Amino acid sequence: MSDITRTIAHNRAVGILLVDDSAAIRRGLRREFEGAGWVVCGEAASGREAIEKAEQLHPQLILLDLVMPEINGLTTARLLKRVMPEVPLILFTGHGNLFKSNEASSAGIDAVFSKTEPIEELLDKAKRLVKKGMAA
Repeated sequence: MSDITRTIAHNRAVGILLVDDSAAIRRGLRREFEGAGWVVCGEAASGREAIEKAEQLHPQLILLDLVMPEINGLTTARLLKRVMPEVPLILFTGHGNLFKSNEASSAGIDAVFSKTEPIEELLDKAKRLVKKGMAA
């Protein structure tokens, strides 16, 4: 059992919510996170669905795509931070140069991760954010 799985089981936390409009990307992320010992509590294909699922599932971490239908990742982050300010948010994007990092942090994003970076770095970043949140 991994540290993340033990931590989640011990704290009865639910895990991670994956938000991306691409079902293939969500499947790949689920496979990688579950393979690393995470509990994927849910998936969403839009910002609106992400907010609904987050309120239902109370995830420990939310991974958000930047470009989605209806509501983009930055707007979704702002709305999520209003209802669950303690939950860390990672913006997962293939469009890293479309916005400035201060725009992401002002939206409540805790980390920005490019879809072109190695998945192991995303898993490490996610683990660090969850540990940091639990220590607070």
